[in-house]
Amino acid sequence: MKTNDIIRPFETSLFVQFGSTGESRNVNTVRLDQGVTFSRDGNAIEARYHDGAGAAFVVERFSSDTLADNAFQQLQAAVTRYAGRRRATSFLKGVVKWVVAPFGFVVLALAVNMAATRGVVGDAPSLAASGAGAMVPLPANLAVQQPSAAPARPMVASPAELAKAMADGAKSGKYTVQLSKGSKGTLYVFSDPLCSHCQEFEPEIEKLAKDYTVYVFPVSVIGAEASQRRTARVLCAKADARTALWKKSVDVDEPKGDLCADGAASVAANDQFFRVMRFAGTPTVINAAGEQLPDSVPLSAQAVHQWMANAVVAQK
Repeated sequence: MKTNDIIRPFETSLFVQFGSTGESRNVNTVRLDQGVTFSRDGNAIEARYHDGAGAAFVVERFSSDTLADNAFQQLQAAVTRYAGRRRATSFLKGVVKWVVAPFGFVVLALAVNMAATRGVVGDAPSLAASGAGAMVPLPANLAVQQPSAAPARPMVASPAELAKAMADGAKSGKYTVQLSKGSKGTLYVFSDPLCSHCQEFEPEIEKLAKDYTVYVFPVSVIGAEASQRRTARVLCAKADARTALWKKSVDVDEPKGDLCADGAASVAANDQFFRVMRFAGTPTVINAAGEQLPDSVPLSAQAVHQWMANAVVAQK
């Protein structure tokens, strides 16, 4: 049976007219961007905006419970669809946003010139074999360290370029958890909360935090979706709340709270950067000069402190 009932979204509003089943058959435009709740009062359907600026208003009255119930369900479904589209749009905007951010720009630059460097990186180790994901070829405009007989870690960017990327990422406030502020130098740590080595390294980071400024770049390259949920919730929080949430996530206690588009996008950016830079695994530790902690150095506070001291002497 043909019906003239119309419930149609238009931008941020809902065009409503129950031309067949309603009693008044009036046209209503309901604002969805303000937040609205529909309710039934007998055979009448009312709407109330969440801002509390006005009283509830009648959308339509119906001659029977069946007609009123059917109309109510249609309105509820329309609001649910609108909310779903809005969340999807917000998430996509968040994903796009990190590309133009300072840290994301480095990732983009690494991918642009991939065709020119296939020959340079043909023999480079790939993280894809360990399940970390596909690699992005090296750019032609970045200095490449030629591999020795047994390279500790493959280098994509020069230390200076890596140092700038780390500093820009930390400065943006989008991609990191700042654990401390110290006077003896800066450490950047790529860490996955479900990585067993990362969990073992956490007490050592606590010791290092007494002397160094420590930034953690959370990634999900080991724990996949489970780690992504934890890290995204951490990066969704305000900067001053992230430290406590990070410690909970490493203790395999998933932080409470909703996921947000910006947090998910930041974790995705960290994961992409980790893979583009061909880091060997987590945790990956980098100092302010863009030097990576060698695999031969134990993951202990004392060993890292000695490595930092030697790095400072070498720079002098």
